[in-house]
Amino acid sequence: MYDISILKEQLASPKRIVVVMHAQPDADALGTSLALALYLKEQGHKVDVITPTEYPKFLSWLPGVNDVLIAEHYTKEVLLEKIGKIDLLFCIDFSVSSRLGALAFILESPDIFKIVIDHHREPEDFADLFFWDPKAAASAEVAFQLFISLLEQKSKITASMATCLYAGLITDTNSFKNPNTTPKTHRIVADLMECGVDACSVQQLIYDNKSLSRLHFFSFAVSQRLVFLPAFHTAYFVIQKEDYKRFDLQSGDTEGLVDYALSLKEVWLAAVLREKDDMVYISLRSVGDISVNLIAKKYFNGGGHKNAAGGVSNLSLTETVDQFEQILKSIHF
Repeated sequence: MYDISILKEQLASPKRIVVVMHAQPDADALGTSLALALYLKEQGHKVDVITPTEYPKFLSWLPGVNDVLIAEHYTKEVLLEKIGKIDLLFCIDFSVSSRLGALAFILESPDIFKIVIDHHREPEDFADLFFWDPKAAASAEVAFQLFISLLEQKSKITASMATCLYAGLITDTNSFKNPNTTPKTHRIVADLMECGVDACSVQQLIYDNKSLSRLHFFSFAVSQRLVFLPAFHTAYFVIQKEDYKRFDLQSGDTEGLVDYALSLKEVWLAAVLREKDDMVYISLRSVGDISVNLIAKKYFNGGGHKNAAGGVSNLSLTETVDQFEQILKSIHF
């Protein structure tokens, strides 16, 4: 249901609000959540922003990020005590409950009014209100339209809010290179810049802010962890637990690695399979008509978009790699 009048009614008086994003949050999830929190606080609401897991360290400059609660740092009881009573729950950049991981319990209370802001396909029906557009380039794009409806003029969007949204847009579009980029996306970017975004600075903070150890890791991964299967037009990285220790990798340090695999000539499908915390996390990218969101949903308890998706596996890293290579045999390249 997309009804701005219902949301305005819910926000008409001060509320106790929690904003949650999916596990392993990216810039779209984190940036959109922070932009929303900044808006809600300005309107007099009490707001907590929660991520199930650590956010990428390269996003630690985003406005308001220091106030984000990281659920995995607390027991369920301590976390509930910290946030207290919840009137409204905003769910950002996900519409499938499993994307919350161990934080999914927060969706269980029938007394909490739940609102989804998302752009992923095939949402579950767990919320009371949906602001959802699968054609949007990012959840930040959906949120921008929502802010325009709530504020009635773009000039009321602050520079901090706009910066958070811009971070989501440039990353989810891969700096506007992905096919999800539309004329509407560029018009929104122009509006955000008019609201005070320093586009050059944001680009530098996200893409030109790598540690030396991260560069060493990327070099190592390309030379030692890359598998190229020309018969399947596929390339993928296998990242082991010890690689995290060897290069002192922080949250988000593998971000962008999959694009190196996809950049190879004649590669139409790319992946990163990384072993962490007794799980294997899978990032999938493709070009053309290969729908990696369907692969993620069917085999890896995940989802996403046609050309960009992700999931997880409870199998060992070796077993997950074997499974992935078996899946390739069923794809018509």
